[in-house]
Amino acid sequence: MNGRTAILIAMLILFLAGTAWGQAGGTPWDRLTPEEQKTLRPFQDRWNGMSPERQDRLRKGVDRWQRMTPAEREQANQRYQKWRELPPERKDMIRRGYEDFRKLPPDEQQRLRERSQWYRQLPPDQRESLRDTYRRLPREQRESLREKYRQRSVEPRPDARGEIHRDPGPRGNPLPRGDRGTGNVRGKRHD
Repeated sequence: MNGRTAILIAMLILFLAGTAWGQAGGTPWDRLTPEEQKTLRPFQDRWNGMSPERQDRLRKGVDRWQRMTPAEREQANQRYQKWRELPPERKDMIRRGYEDFRKLPPDEQQRLRERSQWYRQLPPDQRESLRDTYRRLPREQRESLREKYRQRSVEPRPDARGEIHRDPGPRGNPLPRGDRGTGNVRGKRHD
């Protein structure tokens, strides 16, 4: 092989390697749309060094942001400001909780979402009362209740007559304990 051929082969290899590296390296900053660049400006200096996965997550976030109404954007900004004000320990705790949640089976995630929605729909005074009652419990009793609730979430639950609730709620998910479509919550009647 003569020198010219070796140089041409070396140049071809470098060209192909550069093209492959560029593809594996994500999207260069100058290939982003003007809207993406405007929203992602805080990341401009380190954009080209980010992993393709991180770039993709950020670009998807920009897409969600652009589809939001002004009211939704304001809510997102408020949540972000609250997040920034949290102490690092609290942020770590939230991240760990989120990771634990993502490890749950989809049906358990859905059950937790529905339970959370039920709680958020309670009047503020009822939510506060539940929180106060829980906080006043001894630590051992709180842990026991958490464990009991975890077990209850996967086992059929007897009602007051000892019968097993098998009646699914909307979309086939069990209704919250004590409410099988009767309006009774935690076994209390609201007449």
